[in-house]
Amino acid sequence: MALGETLSKFFDAANKILAFVVLLAYVLFAINANWTFIDNTTIIEIINAIMRYGPLVICGLVMIEFAIKRNLIIQIIVYAIIAVAVIFQFFPDTFAAMVTQINGAFGG
Repeated sequence: MALGETLSKFFDAANKILAFVVLLAYVLFAINANWTFIDNTTIIEIINAIMRYGPLVICGLVMIEFAIKRNLIIQIIVYAIIAVAVIFQFFPDTFAAMVTQINGAFGG
């Protein structure tokens, strides 16, 4: 089995596990919003972080899974896109600006 196929299977499994964790975080957040059963602020902050960054991580891993079976040019493009997406997360107020734009787009 080629290295690309082995890595692809690894990333596929990792994606499934992470998707489950992110979805579970959304479910816990929604249930806790209606019936407060999590009082620990640290746990709530962890759930919020998973909800905020989990989709980005999953998308990045899916793209890496796609790229490892492609040629070098495609890999470089995919890795550059992932890098830009991750780097912009560290800019001040990026998330707040994104939320504002999304709320504006949906009339919120």
